[in-house]
Amino acid sequence: MKKLKLDSIVNNPWLLLGAFIYFALSGFQTTKTSIDGPKFVYKVDFEQEKQQIMQVIENESAAFWKKDFDAYADLWVHEDYIRTLGWWAAGGVTVVEGWEERCKRTKSHMENSPAENPTATDVRRANINLRIFHDVAWLTFDQYGEDTGDPTMDMPGLSRETRILEKHNGEWKIVYVGWLLEG
Repeated sequence: MKKLKLDSIVNNPWLLLGAFIYFALSGFQTTKTSIDGPKFVYKVDFEQEKQQIMQVIENESAAFWKKDFDAYADLWVHEDYIRTLGWWAAGGVTVVEGWEERCKRTKSHMENSPAENPTATDVRRANINLRIFHDVAWLTFDQYGEDTGDPTMDMPGLSRETRILEKHNGEWKIVYVGWLLEG
């Protein structure tokens, strides 16, 4: 059997995402497994962390649609491993790898469509499914947006959303955004 090298694992975002999901779903909550030692045990104030995470989600959306790049950028981890994967009828499949590319694309969108979109933040989020660990959280939700008439940055109707966040210096930051705009 061929062994995987550590650098091939670390540099493969799909393998890392799969490992994260496996460990997230396998139960980090157990205190002891056997004489081999303790598993991961994280005690978090779920409601407090949830409030902070949801505020990051709201702030990121508001900054994006208000075309406030600095506020938007402050909510993201600025590393090569961040990802955005999405689909929408006007643009098809979107894949963005790394902060450098995310930064360049978002700045370009904001410069090409500079008018603030005041109604775009009038979204409703439902069916929130949230898991929080010590310094990593993931959530899925349905987002319902209005048709604002902005062909570049509009996301009307139902969008199935996914976020992964990491805690850096006590603050939640986005490392992954996934969205599938229905219709």
